[in-house]
Amino acid sequence: MHELLQRQTTMEHIFKDRDPELQVRILMADLKQFEFYVLRYVPYVVSGDSISIGVLVVEPSPDGFGFADLRMTSDWRRVHCFDKQVDVEVLQSLEADIRMQLQHSQDVGVLLRKLEDSFANLIQMSRRKVCLAEDPAHELKMLSSLYLEPQLEAASAANHPKSEHALIRAGIEDALTRAGIWALRIEKTPAAEYTKKKGDRLLFDFGYVVGPDVRFFQAVPLKTNFNQAIAVNTAHHFPKVADCIHARNGARASLTAVIANDLDNKNPDIEYALDIFKDNNVHVATVGEMPSIADRLRQNLNASGR
Repeated sequence: MHELLQRQTTMEHIFKDRDPELQVRILMADLKQFEFYVLRYVPYVVSGDSISIGVLVVEPSPDGFGFADLRMTSDWRRVHCFDKQVDVEVLQSLEADIRMQLQHSQDVGVLLRKLEDSFANLIQMSRRKVCLAEDPAHELKMLSSLYLEPQLEAASAANHPKSEHALIRAGIEDALTRAGIWALRIEKTPAAEYTKKKGDRLLFDFGYVVGPDVRFFQAVPLKTNFNQAIAVNTAHHFPKVADCIHARNGARASLTAVIANDLDNKNPDIEYALDIFKDNNVHVATVGEMPSIADRLRQNLNASGR
């Protein structure tokens, strides 16, 4: 993790002063592509209701697997709450059984079919997902936290309510992670690096370099007048930042302002803020739209050879 953060810092420094595509080449040099699958317990055949109980990460290779490991939930109480008749011991025994099969299988597709057939679809696998990572063990830990601990996160949120900005940012992070492109992000890019204004406090939450383009994503809370004023200032300011970036290294910059799903768009103050974004060529998207946006971004990154 320390090495990844160091490389990210190097990446940001290079982006400020040199060819923006070079930063991605540096990061990608040490990243490998992995596949991951979420194991779901599906006791209710008719409704199809399910609960995630495990995450499998594999690195396919011509000779079988490179890295291959599984992580099961550490909180079986939530599974029991989901299905009072569940045999937890049987589900717990899955971990050792899958690890043994990983040692002898040469094809992940065959392995997954065997697992599903052996449990008569009581255990189902998600569709194949792709992620990029330097340390697959760390990636497995992060994915497990994302997919296997939603109740713990919900309980924490109940005790410590998050701000609107934090909730939007978490939604962006979730979408980028699920799309498998979290490791390629540039985080907290200061606008002052381009505008050369020391008092410029604007920070872009996330950014990606796609060919000649630089795409920023900003969590934008709009439920209070104070936040609306900040949003309007950001919208007015971005065209100048984009011009400075283009003058520095020829990159085309775009900004997507990500807003909450439950905004009252009929509120005149919110409507005004949204109009200002559009007038300044800033894209606006809700948190709910981020998964599809992140998937398209992943496709663009793949198409540009990243």
